[in-house]
Amino acid sequence: MSNDRNICSNCGNSLRGKYCHDCGQRANEPRRAVIGLVQDFFVETLWLDGRLLRSIGMLLWRPGRLARHYLDGKRVRYTPPFRMYLFASVFFFFLTFFLIGSASNTAIGDDPTSIRDFVNGFQEGVQGDGADPADASAPDTDRESTQQEDETAIADTVTQETQTDDPVLDEAGTSTEGSSWLDQSWEETDYTGPDWFEPHARRLYTATQRVLDEPRLYLNSLQNNLPRVLLLAPLFYAALLALFYVYRRKFLFYDHLVVSLYMHAALYAYLLIALLLSMSPFLGWLVPFLFIWPMLQPYAVLRQAYGSNWFSVIAKGFLITSIYNLVVFILVLFGVSYALYQS
Repeated sequence: MSNDRNICSNCGNSLRGKYCHDCGQRANEPRRAVIGLVQDFFVETLWLDGRLLRSIGMLLWRPGRLARHYLDGKRVRYTPPFRMYLFASVFFFFLTFFLIGSASNTAIGDDPTSIRDFVNGFQEGVQGDGADPADASAPDTDRESTQQEDETAIADTVTQETQTDDPVLDEAGTSTEGSSWLDQSWEETDYTGPDWFEPHARRLYTATQRVLDEPRLYLNSLQNNLPRVLLLAPLFYAALLALFYVYRRKFLFYDHLVVSLYMHAALYAYLLIALLLSMSPFLGWLVPFLFIWPMLQPYAVLRQAYGSNWFSVIAKGFLITSIYNLVVFILVLFGVSYALYQS
């Protein structure tokens, strides 16, 4: 190792400042304290430097302007778009699933069968609502006068049905009539869908029964699959931008993807702040306001990033947002179903 302080230890070129102009490594430094290792971790791994703080401020207020600056070449001052998107989305999903897991542990406790009991009770309640409303509105005097006659008729009917009809028994010899669908096997269900979908429907059916017994398995599968599926959302939004701005020849798909990544990073940042505020008993009233601005944000992004007039922004923004919301709904539904399929 060279002792010359004016020579880069990495590439051997002459130093003309705090960083090497060729490889970018920091100039030679004396041995630092152990705290320097912690500083390197936060700066290099979590990007907690001036760029991130400067980028977060503009991201929350003007994400379209941030994308415009980055595309104009002012990149050293701001965090790159994909890094910012990962930073916001990872923290959002981490906090979301942490809160969901805590709530499920509190609700389920050590007895996961409580979910099955709840669903069974709900089904019994729905079946009980099918009673004749005329009986509920009948006067009390009429009920008392006809109670003996009704009981006699019901007893005769039950006797006749017992003599003529045999109950349906399962393999264990117990009756399955009136049992909940949670306790029924796939063979006992009345599947009327297409034949090609039957194996998948069978797997979803059995997975649903298994999840109600072990809901934590589904939460783990959802935590792994839903963020991966939503990674497609910025790509599809960039494709929509490329479609509606196809006449802007100087904009490539790369440019549209930069705009999309910054916009989604801002969206996750708003949702993350909303979750944090919802945990506070004093600032929870601010949460609804954090859902109003994300609804208007796509229009502001189009205005700031592309410089379009307001008429074009409103027309294109409405169409892009409508199509995008439908696609995101499908992606979320697919992610939830696939997590159930894999659990």
